[in-house]
Amino acid sequence: PGRFNAERAAELGVPFGPELGQLQRGESVRGIDPAQVGGPDRPGRRVVFSGDTAPCDAVRVAADGAELLVHEATFTSEDRGRAAETGHSTAAQAAALATEAGVQLLALTHVSTRYAGREILDEARAGFPAAELPRDFDTIDVPYAEKGKPVLHRWDRASGAPARPAPAEVPG
Repeated sequence: PGRFNAERAAELGVPFGPELGQLQRGESVRGIDPAQVGGPDRPGRRVVFSGDTAPCDAVRVAADGAELLVHEATFTSEDRGRAAETGHSTAAQAAALATEAGVQLLALTHVSTRYAGREILDEARAGFPAAELPRDFDTIDVPYAEKGKPVLHRWDRASGAPARPAPAEVPG
């Protein structure tokens, strides 16, 4: 569905409350059709999470065209044999899957403690430049397409607050 226009609903006499919710859910209220208070249809946002998994077609299919893919990258390619033995993915495999699926942003998780993290991120970015390695408390905004692409915001450990852009810059 399109963006709901609450001002237009008020102009048509729909008070704030349950009837407004009915309109938002696509139900007619007081003879007002939901199309009268909704903008043009727009695609939703897709976020795909993959847990502990070796590369597989099911994840690629699920992630096809998604804005954000959250995928494990337990190992680097140097340890691809260990990744295969344990049912995990390498950073390069996660990047290849993100490329094949055409996602906008790849967030890598479940990195083995044997790595500092930089080598995982470098390997992923070699195959998929829009890869990130989020840390605890970081956030990722996933805006509607007309507002931009997904973006990672780092938690500011010094201040204990999110390091976020100014409100005018926040994709919505």
